[in-house]
Amino acid sequence: MAPENMEQKRSFPDLTDTHRRGIGAALKVLDEVLCGFEQWAAGRAVHSVLYSERNDLSAEQRETMRSEIAGIRETLAELRSILRLEGTVEDVRNIIRGECAILWSSLVELESKRLGRYGPPPPDLGEYLDPRVAKLIAHINRIVETVKKG
Repeated sequence: MAPENMEQKRSFPDLTDTHRRGIGAALKVLDEVLCGFEQWAAGRAVHSVLYSERNDLSAEQRETMRSEIAGIRETLAELRSILRLEGTVEDVRNIIRGECAILWSSLVELESKRLGRYGPPPPDLGEYLDPRVAKLIAHINRIVETVKKG
């Protein structure tokens, strides 16, 4: 029997659900990151106000990445089958809510009363910055409220 067929017949009856969840969680992170890599390999280059990407991958690098991603996914599929790992489906609304929670905590740290950790801020910075930070937080909160509906 070929080694790859022997691997397909393999099983781990003593593998606990806790082991499965731990292994599955780590591999899910890998699979999620691959989705982003795949977008860059397809040419993604985001452009916004303070964040932009320059997709400097060559055609050869993109093709190599797609090939490597396919190889990783083959191994992930094998691991899922042999170890009986559960896949997950993430609701975008929950992802957005989680990301907004992270953003909220970062934005709160921009309030002038918290900027002292970088040294004393200019005296008039608070009256300029604080209302704008409050405005950004309000927008984030409205996004959360929007995705809570339905």
